[in-house]
Amino acid sequence: MSRTTTERDGAPAVLAFGEVRTCLIQNLGTLSPSASVALMQLTPGAPVSKADRPVRRVVSPEQVTGVDCRLQVAREGRGRAIGTVLSHATVTNGRILQGIAHVTLTPASSKDRREWRHYLQRPGVVEVIGSPHPHNVLDGYLADISPARGLDLASISDRVIDEVQMSSRLDHTTALRASTAVVRWAVTLAPDSGPTVGIAKSDLPNVHIIRLSGAPDHLPMLIRFCEEFALHEWLLTTVQDVIVPRAETDIARDRDPLDSLLFALNELVPLWMPPTHLSPDMKVLWEVMESRTHYSRLFERQVARIRDLRDQVKIRPPRRL
Repeated sequence: MSRTTTERDGAPAVLAFGEVRTCLIQNLGTLSPSASVALMQLTPGAPVSKADRPVRRVVSPEQVTGVDCRLQVAREGRGRAIGTVLSHATVTNGRILQGIAHVTLTPASSKDRREWRHYLQRPGVVEVIGSPHPHNVLDGYLADISPARGLDLASISDRVIDEVQMSSRLDHTTALRASTAVVRWAVTLAPDSGPTVGIAKSDLPNVHIIRLSGAPDHLPMLIRFCEEFALHEWLLTTVQDVIVPRAETDIARDRDPLDSLLFALNELVPLWMPPTHLSPDMKVLWEVMESRTHYSRLFERQVARIRDLRDQVKIRPPRRL
């Protein structure tokens, strides 16, 4: 991979890519804290991390997947990526499941493929053989939605979701029919670069694209930002495009939508907790995102609409048999 104009002091610019898939966990009831921890034990013997406040969040250990593939490059250039991708799962409040895959790209130290033990020494890093311009690599990845022709993080994050959803610890019954949301992100990393974010809605349903930049030290925070954005985007889409329209249709057809309305109010609404408490940089990124999307205001409107529908259902006269 060639060096970019952001190169300073001889250090090459670096890219990082990732994908987050968010869905409802296939279990009728809310998972208890101990059940969430047991479910996230995807790697025997590896520790599961968890936090109880402001919402309960349990994260599986990172899994390592080896990749050797060509890169999908926009405009011109060719490249081959060899190394390892990291992936993990997250359960939020025993209800929401996320599958996350991410990787950092660096120029290869050799023009030839090396033994796997070389790549295994740096989990989560792929070396790029060839000299495509980083901007072309970034644009090629973000446009390579489905099916992937290059670095396929979608399949890896999907596999994480499937591994959890197929667990015998779940009853495989969903409390609500809702789609899986996809957030694909790419970061341009350069020393002394401040964190920035740009979000776009893909032409594909339930897919968002995020372009970020920052210093290499910002990468863990940027990954967490994308996970939090994906969670809140799924919450907003689910109440706005699924729960409210279905409830309105049910009421118009004299059916009872109270269960789904109460599910939204009791299980989903409490999860709307913007992560501005995590760090000053996270707060700045979230405020930039809010200023452009007004997500919190949109969510509040949907919550108010759900409460109106709930009250409407409660006071309407009983059906005549």
